[in-house]
Order: sequence, then C-alpha cells, then structure tokens
Amino acid sequence: MIKKKCFLVCFVCFIVNLSSGQAPLPPPPPPQKAKKADLLYVDPYGNDNKKSQNSKIKSSGVKTSAKVYEEDKTKQSVQRFDIKFIESTNPNSIYYYKKVEDLLQKGDTAAITAAQIISLTKYKIHSKAVNPAYLDSLAHKVYKLNEEKKYNEAVTVAKEILKQSPNNITGHKELSYAYKRLGNAELSNLHFLMMVKIISSVFKYGEGSRESPYILNNFFEGVSIYEAKFGLYPQKIRLILTKEKILLGGYDCYHIMRFSNLTHWLPFLKPEDYKIE
Repeated sequence: MIKKKCFLVCFVCFIVNLSSGQAPLPPPPPPQKAKKADLLYVDPYGNDNKKSQNSKIKSSGVKTSAKVYEEDKTKQSVQRFDIKFIESTNPNSIYYYKKVEDLLQKGDTAAITAAQIISLTKYKIHSKAVNPAYLDSLAHKVYKLNEEKKYNEAVTVAKEILKQSPNNITGHKELSYAYKRLGNAELSNLHFLMMVKIISSVFKYGEGSRESPYILNNFFEGVSIYEAKFGLYPQKIRLILTKEKILLGGYDCYHIMRFSNLTHWLPFLKPEDYKIE
C-alpha cells in the first residue's frame, strides 16, 4: 500500500511539471534533508552529493530521474528537422540567426521555438562559426571552477561560452549554478529555464540513439544532457567514426549509452582521437 502511494505521488508530480513545461521532479526526498539552497544540483537517487572526482556523479539543475525518462515516449515524439540552412541567413526569416540570438539573450523562453534553437546550432555548425574544441575547453574550465566554488570566475567563463554559442546547454547550466551560489536567484532562474528549453528542443529532434543522435554544438553539451537526463556524470566517453563517416560522441554510465552527432568536429581532430568502426 505504501509503495502504491509513493508511486502515485511521483506520477502526479511528473504530470504537473510536464504540463507546466518544467523538467520533472526527482523521486521522494532522501531521509537526510539538505538545505534548499544546495539543491540546484540534485542526485535523483536521493544523495546530496558534492561534486567529486571519485563518484563522477554531478547532479543536475534539471531535476529528473532515470526511471522517468526510461518510461517516456521519446521515440514517438522525435521529429525530423527540415528547416533549410538558407533560412538562418535570411533576415526576413524567423530562423535568421541574429533574431534567434536576440531571443536567447533576452531569455525569452516563451517566444523562442525548438526549431529556432536547433536552427541556430545548425547555422553555427555549417557556417563554422564555432570551434567545438574551444567550446569544450571552456566547458571543462567552467565545470571545474564551479566545483572549486570559484563562482565569479565561473560566471565569466560561462558568459564566454554563451558569447560563442548562445544556445549552449553547458553555458546556461553552469551559469545558473554559479548565480545560484552567488545569491542571484533571478539570473539563476533565467538561465535554468533557458537550459530546460534548449534541452527539450534537442530531445524533440533527437533521441540520443545512433540512428537519431542529439544535435549539439560541442561534445561537452552531451555530458550536460546526460546529467540532465540521468542525473549522472558519464563514466565512459568516446568518439566513434561510423562507416557512413558520421562522428558520434558517446556517453555511457551503467550501460546507458547516448550519442550526439559531432561530424562537424572531425576536421579539427586527428585519426587517433576517435575509434573507426
């Protein structure tokens, strides 16, 4: 009877959050209660973990659990992205990259669409406006700064990520965390909501499988998505070049494997940087 009640509570919370456009809530709270201010990153398995290199588990601002996502209908909802690249270069189009960047800078999650967010990623990729390796170096840096509690420095680096890649998941995720720790709830919430919006957009056009990988700006965005979806830091990461010459970024933890399409990164890499199928 108790199990049924717990399941009902979780299910109701999931439905309420889904209907409001937010990420689903985590499972029932752990026996050892943590302070609310420390819960921007929450381990879905009920542990108030500090970011540690030993566990490699960094809870996510998107409060969710692996079980919830395992039960979703992602495969049925994934759509094909058919917006042509020329739309991103047409000033009269709603997909014009500068218009999309303006909406992102304003933090207008209501006005911006999933298609516009992914169109900007496509534009950045095909116009070679971003260097994935540089974005990854910044992502690793801001991640480490937040772990070391150097929040002001983290804000500076996260802003640099967003300057290069305005719809970057890691940029918004780490900036939200840093602002939370600095006591700026307004800006923290703004970047948190934008992160959720971008992640939902990525999920709309990719399921993370080899056949339908996520469309991302750079490799580390996949790490941030993995944390958001499963609440875990991937134990194994890899780059795979398929027979079709598609470069896949792989993220694996407890045999839960997800992939992103990083073919645009290939010109920056050496053959020894990836595994050839």
